[in-house]
Amino acid sequence: MAQFLLNQTQSGAYNPNMRVAWDLQAVTGPGRTGLGVSVQFMLDALTAHAPEIDVVGLRPNSADVALKTVADRLGWEQWRLPAALRRSHRCAPLDCAYSPALGAPLASPVPVAVHVHDLIPLIYRRQFSGIFARWYWSRLLPYTWRRCSVLTVSNVTVAEDLTERLGISRDRIHVVPYYADPAVAAAALRLAPDYPGRRAPLDDPPVFVTLASHESRKNLELPIIALRLLREQGVTARLVMIGGLTEYTASLRELAARRGVADLVEFAGYLPREMSTRLLLNCAGLLFTSHYEGYGMPPQEAQSIGCPVVLSDIRCHRAVYADPVRLARLPEDLRLVPPFVGTEDSEALAAVMRRLIEDEDYRQGLSRAGLAYSATFGAEATARALVQAFTACRG
Repeated sequence: MAQFLLNQTQSGAYNPNMRVAWDLQAVTGPGRTGLGVSVQFMLDALTAHAPEIDVVGLRPNSADVALKTVADRLGWEQWRLPAALRRSHRCAPLDCAYSPALGAPLASPVPVAVHVHDLIPLIYRRQFSGIFARWYWSRLLPYTWRRCSVLTVSNVTVAEDLTERLGISRDRIHVVPYYADPAVAAAALRLAPDYPGRRAPLDDPPVFVTLASHESRKNLELPIIALRLLREQGVTARLVMIGGLTEYTASLRELAARRGVADLVEFAGYLPREMSTRLLLNCAGLLFTSHYEGYGMPPQEAQSIGCPVVLSDIRCHRAVYADPVRLARLPEDLRLVPPFVGTEDSEALAAVMRRLIEDEDYRQGLSRAGLAYSATFGAEATARALVQAFTACRG
């Protein structure tokens, strides 16, 4: 186990001299998941904008090796992490501990806050194979959440689900919003210094992008079917599917072939930052049509560089990307919300895709509005929300 101080105590405006232990398992090892990326953003926000908070990082190992199995996670969360908390607390008293990787320690010398990124362990139990894995994800984790003093979530829909499904009081749940990865905007500036302005003409044929790992929850079938509907209407477009190739990829390839659009679909896998950013800058839009999301970071990153986004009509997307409070902060001409389509409505998706191809004013309007809306999120707001949660956890 590796322990180190990520931030030094200084006098500040939030809550001076608070000392917080931070479980770093989500940011240990290469190839981070969406949760790991989000946790890194929260950590970066806190260390940059709340320097009066001492963040004591507790890493599962000094070799920077990810915890790959349920047994690895369980051993860290319920045995080695509690021991590390006790040692750190003896060295210099802690105010609270933060577990942002879903699993929280049941034994701790200080109050614990846990971050619940999503409720996939409860909603998609079948994706966890084996009795032990299902017990850990769908039984033990919710039990640890109930035991924590404070829970943090990225948006109000996760909070509502926690209250409805687990009976956790809304008063214990704090919303800590994410923000777009600054590296995406930096890459866009390198590639197209004038990108915040008018978007370039579309390629011929125009390109749409998906940005998601290949799994049933991501509903990647819908864009493929919509692509076929466009072809039947005499409209040709290409689809570049960025994201991890899995066993599920074979079924997507078969669907594209069966629908007669295999020549229009590219299964690109993971791409370097510059390549994926270039595609987002030049495409007609990002299609993000998941059945369920805890947040949905790719559309936020796309909006941050002016890429129009098309979203599935699910509660999470409405809460994150059409928040009336955030929209009210914008000038009226920038309150254009992204188009939402039903998760089974391929015709509606095809109609939106066709409009993005043929209606340049609409496409440019979504681009400008998305840029403005994305700017309502930021690291400072994330840091403030975290400090409020830690203050409540300390009691």
